[in-house]
Amino acid sequence: MEYGQFCPIAKATEILGEKWTILIIRELIMGSTRFNEMQRGLGIMTPTWLSKRLDSLSAYGLVLKKKIPGQKGFEYF
Repeated sequence: MEYGQFCPIAKATEILGEKWTILIIRELIMGSTRFNEMQRGLGIMTPTWLSKRLDSLSAYGLVLKKKIPGQKGFEYF
């Protein structure tokens, strides 16, 4: 949903108001840093949707995505 306004509350709602976003933030706050940990905590959310939301939150600068040295995958903070 886009409000088309430069109001900080409207912009925050555009980003955080999408389905599953608040639950992803909850998982991060509760200490999940790996994709599989978050997926387990979110239950029926598809891996594709989780990946898209994490990439979107990372692009907005709300989530930090870091490559794990010497391993496959990423950690999210």
